[in-house]
Amino acid sequence: MIPVLLFCITVPDNHVSASVQNYQKSIITISYANNTSTGYTIITDSNHTYTVSQEHSWFTDGNRYNLEAYSIDNNQTIQIDRTSDGNFTLDITANKKHSVIFFATPQFEIIMHGLNNVTFFPPSPTNDNWFDAGTDVQFAAPNMISQGMQDTRQILDGWSLDNPDINTITRQESGTFMSPLIHMSSAHEITLEYKTQYYIKVISNFGRALGTGWYDSGSIVDASIMPGNDILVNHIFSGWQGPVIGNSNQESIETMADMPKVLVANWFVDYTNISIISIVIVAVLVLLVIYQKRKIPSKT
Repeated sequence: MIPVLLFCITVPDNHVSASVQNYQKSIITISYANNTSTGYTIITDSNHTYTVSQEHSWFTDGNRYNLEAYSIDNNQTIQIDRTSDGNFTLDITANKKHSVIFFATPQFEIIMHGLNNVTFFPPSPTNDNWFDAGTDVQFAAPNMISQGMQDTRQILDGWSLDNPDINTITRQESGTFMSPLIHMSSAHEITLEYKTQYYIKVISNFGRALGTGWYDSGSIVDASIMPGNDILVNHIFSGWQGPVIGNSNQESIETMADMPKVLVANWFVDYTNISIISIVIVAVLVLLVIYQKRKIPSKT
């Protein structure tokens, strides 16, 4: 038989309690209402403050959720300021076992094509293009957008919702277009179709010029002049100044609306009638002078 030696070491009570206290742990359980994410457990030193960090927005199974509230130990639910990105932090004193529940709402995105500068009513609760599931949203878009180039603009011609076919709308040169209500039961794609327009100016210093206005890019513009009434002088049309299609000497012409343009009708002024009238007047005056001289008798 092999002898067994037993040793007994006496340790002061204060040393034992200090050693046990150093190894005490606390548990913080994190969970998500409606299983919007996977919960987890935090083990931390007792009587320490632990900071829980939670993303404001996250994706689960391809769906986005946005943090809106939390509850500690099943107490009162506390609402938070909502935002689209960044982290929400929560300081917890680990003096006992705690449980934290995060509450989030599902959101769907509205993807805009053709124009990003639209206004949503009501606005997104996360200040982006994501909206809470089950809500109804409208958007407002400008009917007309001025371009940097003078006499060039874009005008709203139509829009579509989750469909490649554009719904044509009545064009307006001012104000905004307000969409119907859009129900956020899924993600949506909205396309706004704007047409580029150019201003074509038709000028004539005689008669009436026709054709001035805004035209869609690529369209054919008809321009013409209506001669006025000549009295003493004759105005003879001599052609158009500016880029025209075909013969520029005709009173009615066409041009392509591919840029802002100015078309000027040129006229030649014929003073023949004034010359004839002037000659007649001079002749009449001469005859009157001769007649007056013959009428007055000579003195002897």
